[in-house]
Amino acid sequence: MIRKATIFLVFITFSFAAYSQGVIGDEPESWNLNLQVNPDIIQLETLDFSLIIKEDKINDMDKSQPWRYGVERTISLNIEDDGLWTYLEDGGKIWRVAINSPMALNISVNFTDFYLPTGSKLHLYNDSHSDITNTFSSLQNHSENQLGTWFVEGETVWLEYYQPPTSIGEPRLQVGSIIHGYRLGRVNNAIGLERGFNDSGDCNYDVNCSIGADFDSKKDILKKAVALLNLGNGYLCSATLVNNTKADKTPYLLTANHCLENSNPALWSIRFNWISPNPVCGTGADSGQLNTNFTMSGVEVKANNSLTDFALVKINNPIPESWDVAFAGWDNSDVDPLFEVGIHHPNGDIMKICRDDSGAQKTKINGTEVWLIGGGQLGWGDGWEIGTTEGGSSGSPLFNENGKIIGQLYAGNAACDNYEGNGEYDVYGRFAVSWNAGNSPEERLKDWLDFANTGETSMETLQNILNVPDFELTGELKIYPNPASTSITVMNHRYPHLSYEFSNLLGQSIQGGNLSNSMNTISLENLAEGVYLLRLTDEESQDSMTKKIIVKR
Repeated sequence: MIRKATIFLVFITFSFAAYSQGVIGDEPESWNLNLQVNPDIIQLETLDFSLIIKEDKINDMDKSQPWRYGVERTISLNIEDDGLWTYLEDGGKIWRVAINSPMALNISVNFTDFYLPTGSKLHLYNDSHSDITNTFSSLQNHSENQLGTWFVEGETVWLEYYQPPTSIGEPRLQVGSIIHGYRLGRVNNAIGLERGFNDSGDCNYDVNCSIGADFDSKKDILKKAVALLNLGNGYLCSATLVNNTKADKTPYLLTANHCLENSNPALWSIRFNWISPNPVCGTGADSGQLNTNFTMSGVEVKANNSLTDFALVKINNPIPESWDVAFAGWDNSDVDPLFEVGIHHPNGDIMKICRDDSGAQKTKINGTEVWLIGGGQLGWGDGWEIGTTEGGSSGSPLFNENGKIIGQLYAGNAACDNYEGNGEYDVYGRFAVSWNAGNSPEERLKDWLDFANTGETSMETLQNILNVPDFELTGELKIYPNPASTSITVMNHRYPHLSYEFSNLLGQSIQGGNLSNSMNTISLENLAEGVYLLRLTDEESQDSMTKKIIVKR
């Protein structure tokens, strides 16, 4: 490992118009500077996946354990002794380090010591600058002094810390491990895997597929509450953002107790709104990809109990007001549902949905109080009528016909048999039993979801951005550079279903498409110099805005 220190005269590569829009703060500082020296890349050894693949073929069918997508690799580096420091003329400074794990599809990083001074920032990104994390700042400082990140695509991850001259204090950044992702993302034929992204079974339905007019309007809101959990150890679960009787947007997540096993919640990271813009409904085709940065890091366990296999955790930071997510409602009455619906991330895949019309039964399995989705030799019914669940669905919510949470996935044998479900059972820990499951607040839900002891038996779903109509550039949509030469970038941290249309001043359409990723590039290379119109539309609300774009060379 290498430590270097350099001083450079730097050149701003974006126009003043781009800088005045605040774009610089959304990107690593080095992207906008003409730095001449880069740190040496830290090279890790190539992993042997022969045993891992054999284990996965067995473990993938077991929903009572999280789903493995990666391998944790121990590594020790810190901001004092490793990487490259660059000192800028204005008194600011940049630290960069790069780690290569051969054949990784994606990499996330675990900081065993994490502290950022006020005003400083940290980014993770890949070699091609096509994937980048949200900005980490002093807001992510926590009493645990630890942090786990969401992953970035590719086999090399860059860590970049920037401290402006006005920031006071010294950072602490100690990397204890990385997670080498080997099957969540594109296909990895290099290690003998047949599938990666779209790894779940062919009978799965994307959450944007219709499952019946009696529930479609409900699931279009409830899907915004469901999250994919990166457990910081190479494993994944599903979870739900859940409402409380004060409806104060406290960021509680409901998941499975078994997702806590062998993981450190301080290193968890969470992704919302991973929803395909091109849904596939049980046909076996591949869903369209979507790269969004609706991610957060770090949780604290508030309550958990093996009696119903539930865990309630609180995200360390509030949900941003601009995020189009929801806090799901619940029902603790324990009334049998007429039908039930599950929303989840099977095999760490893009969000899916399943429906059972037989009505779940109350029972006890392996000492756990559960709802039984009957199938095979257990209970009535023949499994899921639409879709299924798989490994990685663990901890995902079960909703009754009114769209209220009544449980979270514990275990089961349901899976796909080609384009149909296999007719087997699933079991979910019962929310109503979890409500008052133990003798202390750390063993039950009611103390957290009904802190004021109102006695409410149900809560409605709360939408995070309801009555917030400001569809505009400031804050969550940024377009740069403008004027532009060869391309423009649209940074989107709010709208998971954003589209665009590019036209000339006569209103003639030139091109259009989807801008749902966090970072989107629109090519201008084939356009003559002049003024054009960029129309952005939120497909969820149909709100739109138009921005003038100047092409100048």
